[in-house]
Amino acid sequence: MPNIDGKAYGFTAITPMKRWKTPFLRVFFWLVPILAKPLPQRLFGWIPIVRAQHDLTALSFIHFARWSIIRHDFWPQLDAAQPRDETRYDYLIFCSNFNGTWEQYIDAFSAIIPGGMQMIWRWSEQFPGSQPITPFLSYIRRVQVDTAHYHSAYPDASANDVKQALKLQARLDAFATTSASLTAEQFAVAYRAMLVEVQDCLGTTGLDPWIVDWQEAVIPDGVRPETLGPRGLHTPVQLDRVPVRA
Repeated sequence: MPNIDGKAYGFTAITPMKRWKTPFLRVFFWLVPILAKPLPQRLFGWIPIVRAQHDLTALSFIHFARWSIIRHDFWPQLDAAQPRDETRYDYLIFCSNFNGTWEQYIDAFSAIIPGGMQMIWRWSEQFPGSQPITPFLSYIRRVQVDTAHYHSAYPDASANDVKQALKLQARLDAFATTSASLTAEQFAVAYRAMLVEVQDCLGTTGLDPWIVDWQEAVIPDGVRPETLGPRGLHTPVQLDRVPVRA
């Protein structure tokens, strides 16, 4: 199934921008890491795009998120015989990996960091705004590009699962060192104390129920699987109303 490997979803969206808008967005992207440092964050945290940088890190279901700008004349030329590919637009590419459904992810962007999304995507053609949510969802569906091949190293684990596993491993390594010289009674007391400390790390991994339901579903003849959308999965991308290549 496109875009999904286990619990992880690979998301890519490409939106065209008029060339004269690109320098303004580049300035925003250049300023964000500077203003996100502790002191500037306290002084300029009221700016939506700076606050968005902070709020994104608080969304624990996101593995990765990155915006990139591709100039109209920056497309690869694989051979000297290949005509140079120039377009009327520059392009903003957004790539992200996350856990959960597509709609949950976009809903979180719209609800938690609407100002940041507004300042980033407002430069793109026909962007309707991050709120209300329905036009925003429709726009993202139209500009999303399906990920034909997507690999996840730990498909049955979410980002939180991985974090908790690392915490558990570190605690077990420390316990193995400190408990080497303990008596049986002392070991039992220390072991129970450690279990209490790491009890939030002792969950199980595995696919979410909605993914299992999808994989076991019987798809009618003549229906392409990627056109179905259980629990918020997107339908095929429609780029006919957004200028893509010209």
